[in-house]
Amino acid sequence: MPSTALPSQSIGAPIPNNTPHAVSVTLPTWEATVGYEEGEPWVVNKMHSGYPRFFIHSDIQQLCKLIESSYARDNERCFIFPTYNIAKRCRAFIKEKTAAMNPPLHPAVRILQLSTPAPANAQEESYKIEANIAIVFFPSNLFSLVKQYWQHTGEGISSRLGEYFLSEMKGKLAEEISNKGPSAKDSISSRSPRTSRSSRSSRSSVSVNNTNISNKQESATFIEERFGRNLDLRYAKEAKKILLSRLASEYDPSYVDTSNTYLYPSGMSAIFNAHRAILGCATPEDAQKLKSVCFGFPYVDTLNILRKWGAGVHFYGFGDDESLDDLEFRLESGEKILSLFCEFPSNPLLKTPDIIRIKYLSEKFGFYIVVDDTVANSSNVNVIPYCDIVVSSLTKIFSGDSNVMAGCLVLNKKSKYYSQLKKFMDEDYEDFFWDQDAIYLERNSRDFQGRSQIMNKNADEVLKLFQSSPLISHIFYPSVTSPESKKNYDAVKRENGGYGALISIVFKEQTDAVCFFNTIKLSKGPSLGTNFTLVCPYAILAHFKELDEVAKWGVDPNLVRLSIGMEKSSELIAALKEALDAAQEQHLV
Repeated sequence: MPSTALPSQSIGAPIPNNTPHAVSVTLPTWEATVGYEEGEPWVVNKMHSGYPRFFIHSDIQQLCKLIESSYARDNERCFIFPTYNIAKRCRAFIKEKTAAMNPPLHPAVRILQLSTPAPANAQEESYKIEANIAIVFFPSNLFSLVKQYWQHTGEGISSRLGEYFLSEMKGKLAEEISNKGPSAKDSISSRSPRTSRSSRSSRSSVSVNNTNISNKQESATFIEERFGRNLDLRYAKEAKKILLSRLASEYDPSYVDTSNTYLYPSGMSAIFNAHRAILGCATPEDAQKLKSVCFGFPYVDTLNILRKWGAGVHFYGFGDDESLDDLEFRLESGEKILSLFCEFPSNPLLKTPDIIRIKYLSEKFGFYIVVDDTVANSSNVNVIPYCDIVVSSLTKIFSGDSNVMAGCLVLNKKSKYYSQLKKFMDEDYEDFFWDQDAIYLERNSRDFQGRSQIMNKNADEVLKLFQSSPLISHIFYPSVTSPESKKNYDAVKRENGGYGALISIVFKEQTDAVCFFNTIKLSKGPSLGTNFTLVCPYAILAHFKELDEVAKWGVDPNLVRLSIGMEKSSELIAALKEALDAAQEQHLV
């Protein structure tokens, strides 16, 4: 059970506190959140950590500077990726986007591969690994463009990989100074892309037979202190096997097993690679001409991926039955689409699409369906029969500890597109999920289903509290968002499943929202699915520069999103009630 100690209220403090690879960061007031979005020095100068795809981890920043000092040319910057193939995709993105500028640009973009030494003996295998990275160098004036690739795709290096590689490079520099030996450039192996071996890992390296691994065996293999940082790297391969088995076991084996379950370093990486797989399976003509559909108001980078890769996107932001009517009319009129992406339910409006009807349209008109079940999570709903691909962010409830990024992609063996998708994955998939992250995720996720049940129950109690408040105009939660939405959720809810841990509320007055948020004595920052309750003014944080636009789709500027955790229900309700009472008191003044 999470500690009842008061969370840090210091701007920029990691969440959880004193966690070097924390996924969230403290923005304790409404004003601090606005200040962060506006780039106010009193906020940004204190931001020593942040959400990993938006804020470049300090170890990765240091590694970039060290590499630039050794390898960069004049006026060059770099981004670091875990494989050469990913670096090539980044380079292609830069070339495509700059060629489309007015006037067109044709920048020099180059790739360098570096690797650390392999373990010299069996003893070193517990703490050393041959780590490989691919660095993309580009003109410094293109930094913001290249960061788009890094952010949207989720394919940048893990902060733990950055930490490991930085430590190795610093060690070689210290050795150089001590011995006056070779330069740092020679101490870390570099390889030309033309002569290097493919960085693709064999799929068999992470797949296992469909055998049950008992909890006793798991615990015996992975004995460690819960928050111990000294993890034996020899266990990483086994950790990945167990993770694949754990994920596949959520589904009927006639739909999913470990051979069609894939690990990624983030949820966005899973989404991006699902889109890549569909584009790769389509004919060249269809890939260039057919748009995808984004159904429902999604997390911001899902829409960015569909807009910036492929032929474009039709955005059905309301994601309701009327939207489906319009989509069906479009298809009946003869337009073809490549795919439909949706969240189940959506973030932050907790709307649930009618995926049974979407499946019917797919069978009739021929398009791929990708469902992101992160918010509900697979312990509460079973969406696999109604889609071709399920993607999920394992950073969230599956991990819970908010200290590791991860994602997964699952293929439906009964999909009519399965053979094409499986062939693409067999040929294209790279295991670039960093070993240390796999060990942390395996440890964190052992009690995933039990934690989800507790969060479901706590969220139901919080819902009742909010329903009694006269200050709140709208509550978004799968059981109450709308009768239509609840019906769609219930159609695939598991027998013992709940409605998840995410709740969004809209206050009638902005002053009430600000007072509530500023008063609440809970963790405040981005992300969701944490073992502790996490609160943020979502519209301000995710859509500050487009508040008017997102308001058209029902995302109110005063929306406050809460990811409900595992605190004692009485303590959680007391903290929320205190904040509501403060808002009520100032409302009456």
